[in-house]
Amino acid sequence: MKIRFLLLFPLILFSLPGQGKCRFAATFTDNMVLQQNSMVKIWGFSDPMEKITLTVSWSKKTFSTVAEQDGQWVIAIKTPKSSNIPHYMILSASGQQPVKVSNILFGEVWLCSGQSNMEMVLQNMPEWNLFIQNSVEEIAVANDPEIRVLTVGRKESFEPQTDIYTNGWKICNSGNAKWFSAVAYFFGRKLRQELKVPVGLVVSSYGGSPVQSWLPQSVVDAKSIYKPEKENREAELRVSHQTEEEYVKAMTDWIKESEKLPSKNISNSQILQLPVNLENSIVGNQLGEVAFTKEIVLPDKNNGEDLHISLGRMDDMGRVFFNGEEVWSEVRNSKSYADILFNIPAEKISQGKNRIEARVLNVLWGGGLTGPADKMYYSSVNKPDRISLAGEWSYRKVFDLAEVAPIPREGKPLFLTSSALFNGMINPLLNMSFRGCIWYQGEGNVGDNRYAEMFADMIKAWRNEFKQNLPFYFVQIAPYNYSDPEGDKSVLIRSMQSYVAKTTPNAHIALAIDLGDPDNIHPARKKEVGERLALLALTNMYSKILNAIIRK
Repeated sequence: MKIRFLLLFPLILFSLPGQGKCRFAATFTDNMVLQQNSMVKIWGFSDPMEKITLTVSWSKKTFSTVAEQDGQWVIAIKTPKSSNIPHYMILSASGQQPVKVSNILFGEVWLCSGQSNMEMVLQNMPEWNLFIQNSVEEIAVANDPEIRVLTVGRKESFEPQTDIYTNGWKICNSGNAKWFSAVAYFFGRKLRQELKVPVGLVVSSYGGSPVQSWLPQSVVDAKSIYKPEKENREAELRVSHQTEEEYVKAMTDWIKESEKLPSKNISNSQILQLPVNLENSIVGNQLGEVAFTKEIVLPDKNNGEDLHISLGRMDDMGRVFFNGEEVWSEVRNSKSYADILFNIPAEKISQGKNRIEARVLNVLWGGGLTGPADKMYYSSVNKPDRISLAGEWSYRKVFDLAEVAPIPREGKPLFLTSSALFNGMINPLLNMSFRGCIWYQGEGNVGDNRYAEMFADMIKAWRNEFKQNLPFYFVQIAPYNYSDPEGDKSVLIRSMQSYVAKTTPNAHIALAIDLGDPDNIHPARKKEVGERLALLALTNMYSKILNAIIRK
């Protein structure tokens, strides 16, 4: 059940803005949407106690404030009703060039969060078995400049952060939309069609994440049901002082010792077609270390030239050997999903058969060499011709996580660590004004009978932290075979989600029982999911507006 899939999109390289003396927070970029008819906060960073001046095109007033001792500043400004007329704002400070944000619209702004089914983009990603129904056709017609999306980059943190990683607000066109969250896009498109106002979507999601990661630490500390999460966080913190070299050595030693132990779950060698995500293969999900082996024949010792080898992406981490010698390694958990690229010096190449072995350590679900196929090849360093390494490889299980000592801790916050995603991806947004929140998560908590209480805690906590009574519209997870032939685990989580909808004020559930795929945890019919969430909003929040439109 590999649901942490989207570590880095090839075209989405998130970054913080330049750390100038005075700047807007990263949420404020060209093309943004601000909540209409609202008192919104504009904020940013500067030198401590610096005087800040803000000019906005929709008001005749000039606003000013003085930054706090930590350099943060906030200015509250009233926004007008929705309009397709672009506006701007200019930030000024003494001795510095003014900073301008342009093409601002006012409309309905929504927070879109959860795990991989919310994170899943409109473009198909076959290497991850991720498909959106009618993806090509939907991307081709995704051209509406009054739909704008801000995607928050992944960030785990032990402590609350003040800013996000992002590439800024993107206008909806075919080039941008393929990287939009599919659920968020279809939700926003439906609102846009019905309300006839600009729609802003802030997507802050993380594949595989449990609800505990999205809770403020104060909530986790206050309740006994979170004892395991507190203990896990404290254990990570205790080793957070170790150097990277110490962690790599601990991992390397642990792997070597684990490989020596006898195992009940060692499998005989068999042939698999690579690239492969083991979740979708005949061997199924794997926890532990597996080995993929392939022989290549170089009768002329590659003419004395160095050999370049690419094996695509490794899920999660591990090592690669060439003729028994280690030539590539990435055993840091925080650096999972690395691309495997290395060169073999000519003197290390044997005439005839040469053996490549990739030992993959998987600590979550699935695992494998996931390609894509065109990234699996070898060639001479100085020649462009590539020979494919996709196809048949020998596969065997080396050791099982359940039979070895606990894996060493890295001492870093992970997406599983309590509050890590709230700190890194929600706390920096708390000054924003939203109309509401849509949420698609639950798969990461399947089998946990605490989910109803934890999810209700999260909704209440977010409303408190945002100081807004945010409507919550969330998806009841679709059917999937969670290594659970009877389906009891997914039935339980859906019943708990229904309970939260019944007992939590202003929280409503969108059903997806008819949209699932028992063989794929990421069902393709995201258009229906997004539109069902939109219909909840239209029914429960926007009915008066719709009636007024109809009367006109």
